[in-house]
Amino acid sequence: MKLSLLVGSPPSSGPLVEAHRELRAPRAVAGLMAGSLAVALVPLIPGVSARLEVTLHDTARAMGVFALVSFAAAVVFWRRGATPVYWWLCVLETWTTAFSLLSLVWASGNPLSPFWLLFACLVLTVAVDPSGRVIEGLAFVVAPQVLALLFLVDEEPAKAAISTVIGGVVVVAATVLRGLFVGLSEARNERDRLRAELAELRLREERHRISRDLHDGLGTELASLTWTARALHQRLEGSPVQSEVGQLLERLRSGMDELRTVVWALRAPARAWEDVVARLAQRCRELGGGLDVVVEAFAADPRTELDGQVALDLVRAVQELVHNAARHARPRRIRVTLRCEPDGIRFRVEDDGRGLADGAFERSEGGLKNFRARVERAGGTAWVESSSHGTRVSAWLPTPTFQPDMPMQ
Repeated sequence: MKLSLLVGSPPSSGPLVEAHRELRAPRAVAGLMAGSLAVALVPLIPGVSARLEVTLHDTARAMGVFALVSFAAAVVFWRRGATPVYWWLCVLETWTTAFSLLSLVWASGNPLSPFWLLFACLVLTVAVDPSGRVIEGLAFVVAPQVLALLFLVDEEPAKAAISTVIGGVVVVAATVLRGLFVGLSEARNERDRLRAELAELRLREERHRISRDLHDGLGTELASLTWTARALHQRLEGSPVQSEVGQLLERLRSGMDELRTVVWALRAPARAWEDVVARLAQRCRELGGGLDVVVEAFAADPRTELDGQVALDLVRAVQELVHNAARHARPRRIRVTLRCEPDGIRFRVEDDGRGLADGAFERSEGGLKNFRARVERAGGTAWVESSSHGTRVSAWLPTPTFQPDMPMQ
């Protein structure tokens, strides 16, 4: 993170930018300007100027330079956001602050000046700041050495040595603190990762439990009812109520199919594209009965995995269309085409049946209405083309799990 901000493209969004948004908020900037003014006016306090050995001119000049650069960085952030210019102004702000504080040590001529405390506070603050960068850290190494060099040029080697030692102690303390902070951040990240994995494992276990209960409980009951209804349908052959029992049997079969699809989707939080296609092909052949049902599938990357809910929405939508076509259109052939693309999944179901009446798709209260509602609920769109030679229903479903960075095949 630090080197990327130094030599690469600085971020324009994300947690780091949000942290700077708080740092550059008007109230925070006003507080910073007030603090700078307070430090600049410290020499006006009776007796303080003599103790600090600096004048109002010294503090006003140092704090004025710092306040000017800091305010310029805030204005750039307000007007343009986290641009590269802003990040370099942040670097300039850190260097300016470091040299401004040590310029007060030089102005006092006292290598043990209390202004070292402000310098140390700045160093430690940057050390625990996630946005701190390598080039900013160099300021705290270079500034004390420049101060020591000035004392040497002024032929005061003792003061130069003291400045070097103090600067070294501050940098070492900041390095240790930075290490502890980074270690703590990594530990927190690892804790959050483990918590997320634990939550995912619990979710998977719950999904498995629900699918098992549905399969062993409700599935068994529906299967028993289906067998009973089938036997009753055969025994009532020729009876006026046989057709009603036949409708009941058909509803039970549909319920069994839906239950199997739900159990299939629940057993895994994500489904491979090939697994989804295989499931769809099987269901389409079952729903088509003796019809010629062709399923074609294409994917930009066959290794793509779909979220379990997306896979369920896709299977339900396609099987609804195939079931409607086989039941109402009287076709000879049904063709299903699936395409997994970077922006989502596109699919089309075509038949060579008798077609839909004008406005049937919009007026539908049954299967087509359910299909349209399911697609829209998933955030997708659907449209239909129909004539006396057949019907073509097309749709698009968004899928957030597509991985565009993977190699295309």
